[in-house]
Amino acid sequence: MKLMKPLSRPFFGSAVCAAALMMGLTGPASAQDPKLSDLVKLIEKQQQQINTLRARLEQTEGKAQQAEAAATEANSKSSFLDKVSIGGVAEVEATNSEAFSGADTSDIALAKVEFFVDTQPHEYLSTHVQMIYEDDGNENINLDEAFATLGNTEKFPLYLQAGKWAVPFGGFDTDMNADPLTQSLGEVKEAAILGGVAYEGMALEAYLYNGDTQKGGESDKIDQFGLAASYDSEAGDVAYTVGAGYINNMADSDALTDTLGGSATAINKYVSGADIHGDISFSNVTLRAGYMTALKSFQSGEVAFNGQGAKPAAWHVEAAYATSIMGHDTTFAATAQGTKEALALGLPEQRYGAAVTVGIVEHFSLTGEFLHDEDYSVSEGGTGNSGHTATIKLAAEY
Repeated sequence: MKLMKPLSRPFFGSAVCAAALMMGLTGPASAQDPKLSDLVKLIEKQQQQINTLRARLEQTEGKAQQAEAAATEANSKSSFLDKVSIGGVAEVEATNSEAFSGADTSDIALAKVEFFVDTQPHEYLSTHVQMIYEDDGNENINLDEAFATLGNTEKFPLYLQAGKWAVPFGGFDTDMNADPLTQSLGEVKEAAILGGVAYEGMALEAYLYNGDTQKGGESDKIDQFGLAASYDSEAGDVAYTVGAGYINNMADSDALTDTLGGSATAINKYVSGADIHGDISFSNVTLRAGYMTALKSFQSGEVAFNGQGAKPAAWHVEAAYATSIMGHDTTFAATAQGTKEALALGLPEQRYGAAVTVGIVEHFSLTGEFLHDEDYSVSEGGTGNSGHTATIKLAAEY
């Protein structure tokens, strides 16, 4: 609403003259006619009311501007929080195990606690930091992953990633509770730099890192690398993914580095590895498979099998079915897995298992799993026995 301007003195004088003129034209004022002084007082009173309204309006406008500034500041803060994602999982497991030696054990443990912070400070920059606690006897909380990714493949196909994480060697997705044997054999977590290109479902990646192992007599340097390729697509109600990878030093996997022990920094040569993996989903069913192998044999004094240098390999297949039972999301999974020449790593030769996961309430689930393992034969250095692990897990995601 537009305010009336205060009456100016010229206007006031004109008003008085007009009033006098009107009085003169109409003749002598009667006793009931308003006096000139009364008109002046009335006009001045109205002017004061107008000034008071104007002052109040200016005060209201000031408060509105302050409120708008506060709202803008609040919106800026909330928009920053919208770029941050915090979450994790806590898992408690009750287990009963029979080892190949025949020893029977049971336990209840806080198996794993993960905590992560993801940020998106820019449309072309994202970060990920993840801490982890695992029941491995040391009661330590470790930095599991921390990396930054420069790029936005929805707008531009090239991207760059740097930090520490599991490099893209192997496909380890599963609906089981236990990690697949391919992951136990070949997962490589290192500080690395990766460059990639992604376009219409196809991704090609190459990475460099300086691993925990090195050749004997050579300096500690960046001479480990890997390549990975994957393709994912959909055809109607069917979704599928296929991938393959190559790494020039498979000894940098956690399992092989631990097996090498003190000789990890004095190995004879780098043993390269390759993997292939894929999955297909349709009608609430998911099928997965993967195979990983060393391309050469280790020295017998490094990783041995049956008196010779080992050439370890692992494979797994899995089927899962997701449905709803009495309003609870339920997933049934079954797996068959195996290894070759991996006795020194403490892995079984054969594994069969099944698992059921039920969502109790949102973000809280119950998993029951049974794994049957078979050891290598006595002639190959194993026990020839079988064992099992039964697990009940409670998992709370946040």
